[in-house]
Order: sequence, then C-alpha cells, then structure tokens
Amino acid sequence: MPRKKKPILGLDIGSYTIKAVIVSDTKSGIVLKNLGMAVLPPEAIVEGNIVEKEVVISTIKKLVKSIKAKARNASTSISGYSVIIKKINLPRTSREELSETIEVEAEQYIPFDITEVNVDFEILGQAGSSEDLMEVILVAAKKDVIENYIEILSGAGLKPTIIDVDGFALENAFITNYPEAEGTVALIDIGANKLNINVLKSGSSLFTRDAPMGGSRITEEIQETFQVDYQTAEGIKSGGIEVPDKEAVEEIVSRAIENWVAETKRAFDFLAATYPDETLTGIYLSGGSCRFEGLDRYISRETGVPVHYFNPFLKVGIDPKKFDPEYIKYIAPQMAICFGLALRMGEEI
Repeated sequence: MPRKKKPILGLDIGSYTIKAVIVSDTKSGIVLKNLGMAVLPPEAIVEGNIVEKEVVISTIKKLVKSIKAKARNASTSISGYSVIIKKINLPRTSREELSETIEVEAEQYIPFDITEVNVDFEILGQAGSSEDLMEVILVAAKKDVIENYIEILSGAGLKPTIIDVDGFALENAFITNYPEAEGTVALIDIGANKLNINVLKSGSSLFTRDAPMGGSRITEEIQETFQVDYQTAEGIKSGGIEVPDKEAVEEIVSRAIENWVAETKRAFDFLAATYPDETLTGIYLSGGSCRFEGLDRYISRETGVPVHYFNPFLKVGIDPKKFDPEYIKYIAPQMAICFGLALRMGEEI
C-alpha cells in the first residue's frame, strides 16, 4: 500500500504579495485544504531581491498562522535574472552519469561563474530523430538567492524542502488542471515586477522567458502622475479609488499592457523561428496583474490566439462551506504558481 503523501506548504513569495496554498491527495483526487494571501509593504522585495528580511519573515509567520497551516515543510520558487533555463542536446547517457558531468556541460551555457550557481537538469528524451542525442533542460540558479529564500523560510519556522522555478510550478499546475489540453500552449504569468512565459507542447516545456515588467510600474506611474502615496496609487489602479482624470489612468495602464503584449509577441516570434512547425492553440493568463478589464481580449486580438484565464482549482475538490466559491473564482489566477508549489507534496530535496 503506497504511503500517503505528506502535505507541503506552497509559498509564492512575490514582491507585492505572499500567497500560500496547502492541498491533500485523497482517493477522490486533489483537495484544497487551506489558502491565503498577505500584502507586503513596498520595497520589502525589489526585483526578486529580499531587501527587508525581517519584514518578509514576519509576514509569512502571520500568513501561516491566519490559515492555520499545520504543514511545516515548505516549497517556494524563484525567477528572473537569478535563474537560467536552457534546453540543450547532449550525447545520450544515463541520469547518473550526467549528474557527475553536468556542471562541466553547463559552463558554456551559463553567464555566471559555475561556483556561484546550483545546477539541476531534467532529461526529456531523444533529441529529434537522432538516437545518439538526448534533449535536456538545464537549470542554473544563483546560490546566494537560494540561500536568502532558505533563510527566510527557516526564519519563519518552516522547513525549506523545495526551491522550484516559477515557470515549472506554473507548468505543474497547468498539467494537473488541463490534462486534455492539446497542441502548443503559452502560460503567461504577470506579477508585480515580472512577466513569465512558459510555452508547453504536450505538457513539456519548449522554452521559458522572464521579463522585468509587471503591475508595479503602473502603480509607480500613478504615484508620479497624481502625487499620491503607494497605497492610494494601488487603490486607483484597482478602481477602488476615484480620480478626476480617469483618462490619464487608462493611458498609464494601456502603456503597460502594450509593453506586456510586445514582450509576448517577441516570445512568439522566437517560437515561430525556433519551432516553425508549432502553432499556438491557446494562451492561459495568471498572476495578480492579469485582471485588467479586456486584457484577455486585447492579447487575443494582437496575437490571434484564444486567451483564457488560468484556473488552478479547476480539477480540485473545494468545500463550498469552507471556501466562498466567488472568492475562489476571483483569486484563482493569482494562486496558479502557489498551487503548483503545493503539488510538490511528498517530495524532498
């Protein structure tokens, strides 16, 4: 009889909010146990760099307490400049043999000193029609960034069990909830300070791309334009606070969205050039900055690809007596990475 998987606390530590999810694996499928979100003060985390460690630790502690999380094992993820992801072809060998030589193989693909990074890999299978080559995803993450996140989790009284990558956590969440998805799809997560694109074919990543852009730039421009504080600017951005000049706000939002779409189209141009036989069948949006009215329609119009909002709880059992269905529906796209991290239950580094 297989041993029951031990739940893990999935923590998505963003620069604006920290999200937490715990699920359990039951006979009837994945069930949502707890979830929650806490807002960080501005400048606590800047472009993935943890600036105010004690503030972040305190916020995590309060969040864990508020959702009554019993799980101590925790998984989190990183992205951006500190992570390099490359798909490469190598001579066919076993995983054990490759693990001994991967750092030597990785040096030519990584713009960091190899001593400054942790390297991992996943063998995807045969490379094209060549029986002598295999396709490998190479991942390198800066050690100092990983150590900072481990220190944060430990400081919050948690056991750092897994440090994942945002794009792969998103991928896990998608495969779990959209097993019937066919063809090639793009997962686009728009956070406060980053835009992550992961293009999948049959559940396997073709390529990923991170760009340092997100909803925080909109907040900053609103602050500058209307000479207001951060919280007021956030309220204006979300539509909760009225301003005399609505057109100025709409123009700021439009500029940001145009940049997001331009970055998306560059990624799709790369897809067309690298994989000319692949055609995108769908785009799935997630992240805290994906909710602007009409964003899905605009991206679809500009790319010619159907756009959907990513629901990480689509195939998840949810008790309506414990969780408000309307709230779950609203918050779902924002919890996609976090849910993917929570799926790592039962695993150890």
